[in-house]
Amino acid sequence: MRKNVRFFASGLALLALLAMILIPLSRLMALKSLALPWNTTTKISGFYNEERDQFEVMFFGSSHAYAAFSPLELWEETGVKSYVFATQQQPLWATYTYIQEALKTQSPSLIVVECRMAFGDQEYYLGKDNIGVTYTYMDDIPLSWNKVELALRSAPDLEGRAALLFNFIMYHDRWDDLHRWDFTFRRDQARDPYKGYVMLAPEEIPRPRPDTEGVTGRTALLEKNQYWLEEIVRLCREEGAALWLVKSPSNLEPEEKAMLNTVEDTAQRLGVPFRDFNRDYEDIGLSEDLFHDEHHLDVFGASRFTRFFSRVLTQDWPELRTDREDPVWTADLTAYLEEMEGYASDMDG
Repeated sequence: MRKNVRFFASGLALLALLAMILIPLSRLMALKSLALPWNTTTKISGFYNEERDQFEVMFFGSSHAYAAFSPLELWEETGVKSYVFATQQQPLWATYTYIQEALKTQSPSLIVVECRMAFGDQEYYLGKDNIGVTYTYMDDIPLSWNKVELALRSAPDLEGRAALLFNFIMYHDRWDDLHRWDFTFRRDQARDPYKGYVMLAPEEIPRPRPDTEGVTGRTALLEKNQYWLEEIVRLCREEGAALWLVKSPSNLEPEEKAMLNTVEDTAQRLGVPFRDFNRDYEDIGLSEDLFHDEHHLDVFGASRFTRFFSRVLTQDWPELRTDREDPVWTADLTAYLEEMEGYASDMDG
């Protein structure tokens, strides 16, 4: 009996020692996105350092979310505090985990899921051209049971799952590429004044809008996407948070529109509000030159959209909690508006 106790105690001690070594090593070796505007590491890590129960609205999804919703402008318009907890091409099974993570410290009345990745066509984002997608959404969330479950969903085998949890397996050959910030960056001190929003510079290149007016058919979603879309609905109901499925303005392609019709049908079947803001270009005031690229709004397009969204939000969700007098948000908004003025000056020049 004593031998068994000593054996298990020794095993636990070894596991604890490995964790003490592997977790800091993984944080050191991981790639870090710190340079504006693509400072994903700051945005995701910074969320965990925000005041508890601060955000009344939380946005989730892919780059179509973080390039469209500006929490500071939403706050200026409505007094509602929000955060965009989004990552590049964030698949729906990752969105599910990000909602779980957000609900550890926040109690939003409304969860908004930008549903672009319902159109995804991959079971796992681990191929040569997009393996970074998976590490982008895995690297910056802390080790927890939620992260373990996400790793199980994000790779088909034990080797891939282990690499996602202990990413030094992926980054072990980065020793020669390590920079000073790999050693000095402190996740527990990270803060994003833009609250997850990515400010994309104007390109002033017309981005013609594809014609989708006649697209009334439905294309089935990938089974995995359909499953996790419905799991997101279930999770929000269990947690008592309202859910709003939306599509931000992104110049939908016809094949995307057919899948979005399926998302809308799913929302209707499950009794979830849905809105495709691609139908509102005129009311928003969008034009072809307010896009950073073919499918992402630039800073001025996002501003127009956020202000339009603010009016819809106030009308459809009038009971949301507001806080208009926060001096920290006021200072962040002032700096944000100055940054926008800089972009405007560059365009005028």
